Amino acid sequence: MEDSFFINQPVFLKYKRRFDWRMLKRRPFIKKALLNERIIEIPFAIDALSGIPKTSKVLDLGCMESVLPLFLAGLGFKVTGFDFREYPYRVPNFEFRQGSILELPFEKDSFEAATCVSTIEHIGIGFYDDPKDNVSSDIKGMSEIRRVLKTGGLLILTVPFGKPLVNNQQRIYGREGLDKLLAGFSVKTIKFFKNTPAVKGNNYWEEISPLQAGELEYSTGTECVCCLSAFKN
Repeated sequence: MEDSFFINQPVFLKYKRRFDWRMLKRRPFIKKALLNERIIEIPFAIDALSGIPKTSKVLDLGCMESVLPLFLAGLGFKVTGFDFREYPYRVPNFEFRQGSILELPFEKDSFEAATCVSTIEHIGIGFYDDPKDNVSSDIKGMSEIRRVLKTGGLLILTVPFGKPLVNNQQRIYGREGLDKLLAGFSVKTIKFFKNTPAVKGNNYWEEISPLQAGELEYSTGTECVCCLSAFKN
């Protein structure tokens, strides 16, 4: 059996089969539509990059399961996708490199921009069968990102935010932890979005204040995401 490939889309549809009397057979119907944090993160990243030239070299970190590098390549950016796992897509304006974010195989000052969307919180934890490392692997990874960015280069970063916690899947950052990640960067834009229940069991993401975001407490999944853009000092 061939290996399958999963894309983490912003919209998940849950189906239920029931009998359709008109067609006289059982058919799948949408029972629930759920929106994950990609519904916020992807447009935020694209908007943040809209202010730099379309020919800029952009490093997309943790590209596995993501459509973001394909979108950016389609917009004309010169995109390098990077992940420890293989990424199967090859399109114009895009190349893939495989390896560890803790030892990026690029020269200093190689990129005008870097996107790190829902990635740095997983580094070193091993949930996705990536190599386990020490507790400061996220800080080391951010140091490598800073190294390969040009001075004044743009970073787009998204992470789970709330009461600080480390579980077997990811880190949830509070303000202090976020500040440590951003050493050597100056924040341009920062926003916080909360997962909110809607009618009929569905959900949506709404922008909230930093104070509200810092008070959220959860142990699984991502119920609040911080999206920011920053320049390398």
